[in-house]
Amino acid sequence: MPMSSPRCIDGRPSDGSEWFPQMSDDKACNGSHHDELLKLLQAFGKIGETESGGIARLAASLADGDARNFLCAWLKQHDFTVLIDAVGNIYGVLDLKRGTPEKHFFCGSHLDSQPEAGKFDGALGVACGCIAALCIQERVERNQLDPGFRYFVVCCWTGEEGARFQPSLTGSTVFAGARSAAETLAITDGEGISLATALDAIGYRGSDTIPRADQYLEIHIEQSTKLERARFPVGLVTSCWGAKKIRLVLNGVPDHTGPTPMEDRRNALLAASHAIITVEELATRSGTILYSSVGRIEVQPNSPNTIADQVTLWIEFRSPDEATLDLAEKELLAALGEIEKRTGCSADIAGLETRKVVAFDQPTLTAIGRALEANSIPYLHLTTIAGHDAVRLQEVCPSTLLFVPSRAGITHSPEEYTSDDDVCAGFDAMLVALLCLLARPETEYDTRSASQ
Repeated sequence: MPMSSPRCIDGRPSDGSEWFPQMSDDKACNGSHHDELLKLLQAFGKIGETESGGIARLAASLADGDARNFLCAWLKQHDFTVLIDAVGNIYGVLDLKRGTPEKHFFCGSHLDSQPEAGKFDGALGVACGCIAALCIQERVERNQLDPGFRYFVVCCWTGEEGARFQPSLTGSTVFAGARSAAETLAITDGEGISLATALDAIGYRGSDTIPRADQYLEIHIEQSTKLERARFPVGLVTSCWGAKKIRLVLNGVPDHTGPTPMEDRRNALLAASHAIITVEELATRSGTILYSSVGRIEVQPNSPNTIADQVTLWIEFRSPDEATLDLAEKELLAALGEIEKRTGCSADIAGLETRKVVAFDQPTLTAIGRALEANSIPYLHLTTIAGHDAVRLQEVCPSTLLFVPSRAGITHSPEEYTSDDDVCAGFDAMLVALLCLLARPETEYDTRSASQ
């Protein structure tokens, strides 16, 4: 549901009562910022555009490089200092010239995409971060905001999608300290090209020293239908499901598909087929909530006349319960033993990534919820099943993830769509959240949820 044009903060009360950012009809917050936001989002949508109307901007590809160049040019044009770290994360640092020295508020998302993707996943968060920074700067300059942070940082994280380089959340994982830059740069794509080489090719392997994040906020399309059905403009994400991501390699023996007797065949593709069915069955018969998928298959030699001697599967389990994920992994391993006996093939776990269930910062959620209510903005509390960079940032600072409606919940597809009205309404809600967090007393920023 769209809101009226954005309004500006009236200021903090002098009587010591509880304060929330209030919006008024100041001309600096009128629809012109909505226009800027939509134009910026549309510009990103033209970079890497496909014939189907979607985009293809795989991480560190030439198209991704073009999108990065456009972003950096925009940031420099608007007086941001642009920093780039070792794994290609981009940081546009805006000095608000007021606020606690060395305090940095981070806001952003990513610009890389799936091979045939939509135009909102990731790009929405980057565009909103850019325009929100301008709104915040205006308020500071007009003495309508006394920020608790000296710097506002618009960030674009490398390889969030995990389509070209795995695992996903590549850049934010390094920023959070969960993986080294050296290890990450050595990751290779399906053609054997390392992330280091790919970043060098587009000029985005940097060496800048990056400041610490003291707070983070990201806005993203929901990728589900709860907001759309409820006709609410924004969702506050309280937690993220955990995940097990398994790379399974099944090894057989190459042979001719014609004369080789059936009883002598060790067909890795047959073994993989049994594994795929098992992954599906584990989810359907689970006593708790468990989602599963096999999203990628690589077959060697992939010839119609040769029995496959090696198949690699990318398997995922997702659940809001970590015990359920552990059980799914255990049951899969047990089933693989039976598949080996049945097919004569071997099964080896070549990679395992475990993501724990993450709860977002509760004091921050409470403050934002009250600010939205004070501005008569309805919202839902939601969970996210998909991983986002905000999940990684929660490991190093209070982090917030906001959702806006996405039509029919379709995502990772050219059919992905969020209306202009929903984009602008979500931006308005995001701005209320940002103003609330930027103006909170400094002591509140260091209060972490007891569950962390």
